[in-house]
This record gives sequence, C-alpha cells and structure tokens, in this order.
Amino acid sequence: MQYPRLTPSRLTGLLLLGMISTPALAAQTGQADQIGQTAEAYIASHPDKVGQAVATYLADHPEFLIAASENLHQRQQIAQQQAYVQLALQYQADLLSANSPSVGPANAKAAVVMFFDYQCSWCSKMAPEVEALVKANPDTRFIFKEFPIFASRWPVSGLAARLGEQVWLTHGGDKYLEWHNALYATGKVEGALTEQDVYTLAKTYLTPEQIAAVKTAHDSGAVHDALMLNQALAQHMDFTGTPAFVVMPQAATTDIKRVSVVPGSSSQDVLQMAIQKAKG
Repeated sequence: MQYPRLTPSRLTGLLLLGMISTPALAAQTGQADQIGQTAEAYIASHPDKVGQAVATYLADHPEFLIAASENLHQRQQIAQQQAYVQLALQYQADLLSANSPSVGPANAKAAVVMFFDYQCSWCSKMAPEVEALVKANPDTRFIFKEFPIFASRWPVSGLAARLGEQVWLTHGGDKYLEWHNALYATGKVEGALTEQDVYTLAKTYLTPEQIAAVKTAHDSGAVHDALMLNQALAQHMDFTGTPAFVVMPQAATTDIKRVSVVPGSSSQDVLQMAIQKAKG
C-alpha cells in the first residue's frame, strides 16, 4: 500500500486544519498556497501548539509514520548501494586480481566476484545458483575470494580455505571449481564439516606433502598471503558477512550503472541481470 508523503506544505496545511476551525479558514481549504501561508503565520504565533498538534495528528494517522520510516529506509539503502559501488570502482584492480581463483576468460567483458566461507549456510544455499551461473555464462569471468570469517568459531573453515587456495595454485581454475562445488555439495555447514571431510577431499587434488605444507603454514607463504589480502579487501569493501557479490566490467569504467554490489544472498536471476548490465 502506498501512503501519501508528509511534505512540509502538507504538514502545515494539516496543522492549520487541525488547530483552526473558522468559517474564513474553511473557505480557503481549496487554496493550497493561502493555506500554507496562513498555517505558517499561525504556527509562528502559536509555537506552543505545534508539538501538540503534530502528536495528535500522527496518533490519529499512523500511516504517515509508516511512510516516513519506509522512505528513510529506502534512502538509506540507496545511499549504502551507492557507497558500495564507489568502493568497487576504487578497488577494481584488487577485486579483479589474477591472483585469486577464477574460471572463465581472462579477457571477459564482465566479472563476478564472490566472497564466501565454506561454513556459511547462505553461501551453501547460493552455491548451486553460482554453479548454474558459471555454466550459463561461459563468456564471463568468475572470481572466488576465500573469506573464512567463521574460522575463529569453526577452525575447519580456515583449513578448507587454505587447502582451496592450494588447489588453485596447483591445478588452476577448473579443478578449483570442482573442489569448491564438492565441498558445498556435502551440505555440511555451521560447524558440521569436519577436518576429515576436508582432508579426504583434498587427497583427490593434492599430494600428502602439499597437504602437510598447508596444514603447518599458518603465518606465511602464498596461501596465507592470499587470504590476508582477501580479508583486507573485504574490510575495504565494508563487507561484514558472507556471501557478498560484486559484478562489474573488467575494463576500467566510471559508469556506475554497470556495477552491481550485492552484500548478501541473492538469486540467479538477479545476478544474471547484473552480468548483463556489466557487459553493457
């Protein structure tokens, strides 16, 4: 339901009609300008009655409070989206870095960047949607930013991210995507995934020596550095949760209409439309 906006002129008119009831004023109700001028004059000379009139009117017409709240929320959402887009343009080079796991043409017109955690339930729900998007858009580059924000609660989250980065470094994008989808296909999230689950899958892609190296290298090395860069980038982008998506052209652009940022779960249709916009 759409409610009328409580504009200043509407408010002053309502205040006047609510506070003054005279034949002369009633005769002016069809004249918006005159009502507004009369209302402003009355309010200026009776400031003590303004608060009372507003409170009384809003108590009788709460729909105006609802409309005001909805308008404020919409403005806040628009402002936040605009801020996200500006950040995406500012950090475009980092978002599109060739150092992150990716599939699709390196010179693709558009790229989809996803920040995720293997123990995030919403990321797990999005995984089939992303997999379908990859298949439906072979001309688009998909970039995966391991962002294990739940690692402090469930250490297996960090382990899976480190081994995933190693799969990428060892085998490239196609094998990495297999790994990525296989982990989510277990359906084990929010602490249900075990270290044994991760190590068992890792054996399909990595040697025992590589697995052991990842297991012990927590504070240095290419895998560690990649995860630290992802964490810093997520902070720069003001992402506080997963999943988060950035869809944008790969070529430098200042066209904000071609950039979409989705800080949360979405749908395949929404992301597909964002890809089309990014392609221009």
